[in-house]
Amino acid sequence: MLYSHPGVPLIDHLRKVAVSCRQLLKDRITGFGLPDGLLSDLGYLAGVTHDVAKGTRYFQHYLLSPNHEVIGPKEHALLSSLLTKMVVEQYLTRFDLDDTDRQLLPYLVFTAIKRHHGNLKDFTKELFLEEKADILSEQIEVFDEPAIQDILNKLLEVVDFQFDWSRFKTYVQEKTYLDEYANFSFDFFDLGDYKDLPTETKNRYFYWHQLFYGTLLLSDKSDVILKGLEAPLATQPALKSLASFRQKHGFDRPKTSLDELKNQAYHDTLRELDTVFRTDQHLYSITLPTGLGKTLTSLATGIAIQQKLGLLAGRLIITIPFTSIIDQNYAVFQEVFDNPPSNVLLKHHHLAEPAYKVENDTFDQDKSQFLIETWQSSIVVTTFVQLLESLFSNDKTKLLKLPNLANSVIILDEVQQVKYELWPLIRQAFMTLGKRYNCYFILMSATQPLIFKPEEEIKELVPNYRAYFKSPHFNRTKLINRTEKEVSFAEFQQDVITYCRNHSNKNVLVILNTKQATLDCFKAIANSLDEETADVYYLTTLITPYERKRIIDRIKTYKGSKQQVIISTALIEAGVDVSVHTVFRVLAPLDSIIQAAGRANRYNEKGVISEVFLYAITEHRRASGMVYGGDLLVKTGNVLKGVSEIDEHGYLFLIEAYFNEVRKQADVLISPELTALQALDFEQVGAFEFVEERNTESVYVQLNEEAKQLWEQYVAISERKDLKPYERKREFSLIKARFYDYVVNVPVPFGLKSIVFDSEKDHFFYISHLTNPSRCYQYAGEDYRSNTGYTAIYQPLTVSH
Repeated sequence: MLYSHPGVPLIDHLRKVAVSCRQLLKDRITGFGLPDGLLSDLGYLAGVTHDVAKGTRYFQHYLLSPNHEVIGPKEHALLSSLLTKMVVEQYLTRFDLDDTDRQLLPYLVFTAIKRHHGNLKDFTKELFLEEKADILSEQIEVFDEPAIQDILNKLLEVVDFQFDWSRFKTYVQEKTYLDEYANFSFDFFDLGDYKDLPTETKNRYFYWHQLFYGTLLLSDKSDVILKGLEAPLATQPALKSLASFRQKHGFDRPKTSLDELKNQAYHDTLRELDTVFRTDQHLYSITLPTGLGKTLTSLATGIAIQQKLGLLAGRLIITIPFTSIIDQNYAVFQEVFDNPPSNVLLKHHHLAEPAYKVENDTFDQDKSQFLIETWQSSIVVTTFVQLLESLFSNDKTKLLKLPNLANSVIILDEVQQVKYELWPLIRQAFMTLGKRYNCYFILMSATQPLIFKPEEEIKELVPNYRAYFKSPHFNRTKLINRTEKEVSFAEFQQDVITYCRNHSNKNVLVILNTKQATLDCFKAIANSLDEETADVYYLTTLITPYERKRIIDRIKTYKGSKQQVIISTALIEAGVDVSVHTVFRVLAPLDSIIQAAGRANRYNEKGVISEVFLYAITEHRRASGMVYGGDLLVKTGNVLKGVSEIDEHGYLFLIEAYFNEVRKQADVLISPELTALQALDFEQVGAFEFVEERNTESVYVQLNEEAKQLWEQYVAISERKDLKPYERKREFSLIKARFYDYVVNVPVPFGLKSIVFDSEKDHFFYISHLTNPSRCYQYAGEDYRSNTGYTAIYQPLTVSH
């Protein structure tokens, strides 16, 4: 008897993975232009053969010996992948395919099998096998050949197919594959037809491979991790749950004209969907002002599309750029669906609790994490990062979820957060996923970017959406443009101070473009405003998330008479639900300016139109260009030229003019990720980052007793010698979300190797202790004027005599 894992017969594992691959691909309606049933049959063949090389005497001895003794090369993926490619080539002779598919598909299956225990490499690099030839020649001689042939006979019978193992043995012994694979790389890729294929065809091959690879990974890992348990069936939500929620909260009985407008937007969108929806139209948009209930409108729209399609496998994937908004929206969805189990509603981001619950049971941590990370739920609320870094990845852990992405309705909330440099990549990917994976996209924003051509490529679902922006309810702010003449930083600060003193009954938000400018401005204003009449808050990522949440909650719930003044970076512009009287904004890209305006008079509750002052500061011109890109600031300046003052009704005109200019620039960009994707350079595609990684150091701040206890738990987990690294990681995941509430990631200054701190690292973190706080972290509890977080304090040099 041959085994795949301890106590698991090899034939059983191969059968389960093969059946799972076949079923996953059979359940999904795809548009790859292949003969009916071929894709699922290829999945079955891959499952049958993916671990066949575990049948060597070397691997069996390693697996079954008490101390996992190694007596010869035990790796199995490469030899298995050579077999799979040969099996697939023979199987394809049954079908009428075009020459490119017939040549390329077996090699794509080969790379999927070869890398099912690791991350994908660039395709053509995978085809040069000289350095592995001796190992393969040794391994092919140590099989239990009758047992392997018997496995193949029994499992391939399902697809009415036979394969002769001895033929494969000769193929490996003679090393025929060396020239064959290398010649294919040169003749087909370097000198042949591939480079002349249309870009859409190249996109097709890339996403065919990723779906196939992801399906194999999901099936293989499901068998190993779930150990015979079936993944809970994703239960489709019903619109009636949303109707009941709206009825419960009185949304069907509007009390104000604003409520009537929300209702109108909700019902008009659903009616428009009935009018314009077509199964071959995969891209839609919802464009509405902030405060008109886009969250529930998009949820209803997504469910309605699912019901129109009637797809068994489809999920509703709701993606949001910020974890803070995810937590807010997830709480609303929980109420809508009456605290549903995890197979109905799931939250997935890097700090989400790793607990998957169905009925009264919670799966153990390994199973929970696997089910969450593979999106085993009808509705998944997640981040842009999770979605996009799965679409452009070579990482097997991210690609596991791709089979559950196929046939889904995908909502991108606050889509303007996608930077324009990514527009060409996103555009081609989403159009390919619509056509090939049968996905449907809803792009949602109050400031809709022009990633797709309106009406030609994407359909707006809010009829006459411009009328909503003209409503009296959405004339909450006016933009006062003072950028025609640059001012000094000192002049800007004095203008803010003077305004605060002269309007002590108004709460004020000041947004700057860098952390240093924010700190300098905060100190100037805090030193100038009387503590008896004004609270002044500093808000950047250099204070802990714990402090940021407390500040936002305090401002939102404050009922006293003191003026509230917030000095912040752009982190407050989206995902933070505060409403002030007045905003001061340093020049930024126009969409950021409009987002900043949305922090004033959000609910039209101030009684008068709020002012949003826009400044250009001489000393900050270069730094602002480095943060946002000088080209976007120039485009913003061009759109605002001649505009001295404009009310909210005019914002839509400004933003459309701005994105028209940005679109021209995006259209001429060459996307390196798209170039790599179309060359099947998987490793290069995997370098994609939605949020660009910066070189940072982490500081853990023991602000209170809870933070101290969490640190002690973290240290105890780190030092447990009885746990393997992945087990320590698993234990830490239980406290991870609360732990990171007390962590600040500090950028390492250019030219330095680390940040400035007054103590050495401890367990990978710099630490400010509760009983002995660091001089580099300023925190004084409720004294918000003293709470400036991390500051580089240089120690004086000690001079010895």
